[in-house]
Amino acid sequence: MNLDNFKNTWQQQNSFNESAITINQSMLSETKVNKQMKELSNMKWARIIESVIFFFIILLLGQYIAKNVSVSAPVISALILAVFAIVGLAGNIGQIVHISNIDYAKPISQLQKDVYRLCSHKLQLTKLLLMSAPFYMAYVFIGFDVLFEIDLFAHLEQHMVWFYSVSSLLLLIAAGCVSAKLN
Repeated sequence: MNLDNFKNTWQQQNSFNESAITINQSMLSETKVNKQMKELSNMKWARIIESVIFFFIILLLGQYIAKNVSVSAPVISALILAVFAIVGLAGNIGQIVHISNIDYAKPISQLQKDVYRLCSHKLQLTKLLLMSAPFYMAYVFIGFDVLFEIDLFAHLEQHMVWFYSVSSLLLLIAAGCVSAKLN
């Protein structure tokens, strides 16, 4: 008899808990979708701002290359940076298009594929930034030449040129290994 009382009490408690806990599934889904939409909107605006910055960098580098039409270390550095900036701009535009094409009315499986495609595209941009790390001295050379009109390469001693060359080569190897891991 004690066991029957225990079972009845258990069932009453269980039905009481079920009635007390009601989850509004549609509201929960809407909240998650709204949060995702806000995050993607923020990402889209960040990519637009980055695209504008890349565009101005490309303009500055183009003006610099046009002004110094000779084969020198700063011009080669500017060409390298211009290539990375153009690819970065194209990547950002592609990501903006991917974000704009996401349709939340599609089935969940298609929405997940779209988000995975977006994340994959973002990973490719991250790899690009990683691959630009070995060219860090190009940023410094061009920055000083464009902003302060100081040609650092002309003022470097030979052992520093070798140091920067070897450190850039080591960074290229490390960036290549990390990029291979990201694949």
